[in-house]
Amino acid sequence: MAVTPNSSISVWQKTDILLAVVEGLVKTLAAAIYAPFRGPNTPKTFKRHISLTLGRNVIGRLSPQQMQFIRGSTETNYVAWTKSHHVKPQSVSIPAHDTQAFWIGNPDAATTMLYFHGGGWGMPGSSGHFSFASALIATAAASGKSLAVLVLSYDLAPAKRYPHQLTQCVELLRYVVTDLHKSPSQIVLGGDSAGGNMVLGTLSHLLHPHPAIEPVKLATPLRAAFAVSPIASFDTNYATDHQDPAPTSTIKVWLANYLGASVTDRWNDPSKTDVAWWHGVENVVTQILITVAANEMMAADTQAFAATLKGAFDRFTLFTAQNDFHAEPTIGIDLGFPESEASRMLKSWVVERL
Repeated sequence: MAVTPNSSISVWQKTDILLAVVEGLVKTLAAAIYAPFRGPNTPKTFKRHISLTLGRNVIGRLSPQQMQFIRGSTETNYVAWTKSHHVKPQSVSIPAHDTQAFWIGNPDAATTMLYFHGGGWGMPGSSGHFSFASALIATAAASGKSLAVLVLSYDLAPAKRYPHQLTQCVELLRYVVTDLHKSPSQIVLGGDSAGGNMVLGTLSHLLHPHPAIEPVKLATPLRAAFAVSPIASFDTNYATDHQDPAPTSTIKVWLANYLGASVTDRWNDPSKTDVAWWHGVENVVTQILITVAANEMMAADTQAFAATLKGAFDRFTLFTAQNDFHAEPTIGIDLGFPESEASRMLKSWVVERL
């Protein structure tokens, strides 16, 4: 079983969670009062403004350990999701690094998607991730196509650090090809935020094996790959975070926890790659999609990387959602928001490639 975040925190840390929520509510109340006078670079609707402000205030106030205590584990969240949706939980165990992954849909489907969830490498997969996967499956079924999603339960930082999580992504791919006998041509890679970063890292590894990770040789290219609001750079000089669910200060902590003693490289920081790095990517994947929110803090980094990838691969698409926030296709579900621009685009793009 994968490493489970420490669910035991002190009494003071638990009390501090309540204090953080109270502080967050007070600050959000003030934001609500001044909402009519907020600047142009803020969410367009009142609900979005209040939801994202509360999220930034609370997340920015709590430690990674406190957040992991609140959010639980990918496994517990998956089990809860299956119960609430009246479906049977199904998992696979990958011997390498004692890794687990959880099925959404029928494992015998014609196409298998490997999904790497977001959360800054420090928070688990949530019901939003599982519901997003389920929505993709339902959209495919409505078009007469079968899809299953295998969500990786990678170990969280800071208990485990880079390149451990990327290794787990690679090992899941190896397991599905070697042990489950799935053809790479019937495999799609997908992920959001930190997970989107690892989709790109996995593609980099297929092209240029990471020195600490065993290479994977594919007989044919992967069917497709997509990354939702991927972390495309470890440079955190963002202009603003007013349209994001987590503040810049928290992003810095998450990135540091993930790297540990490691330095940035071309497998963990896509911004360090150049066009030459991606030459030959058509030999490992047939098409790539990246979605980004126009006003999220990481938009400029993502768009700059997209230009690099486009220079090497003409079957690449960048979709910029004008009204979304960071990773809204999954986070928006957790917040109870209606389907986002990027979510609609992703469903259409994925189903067309099945």
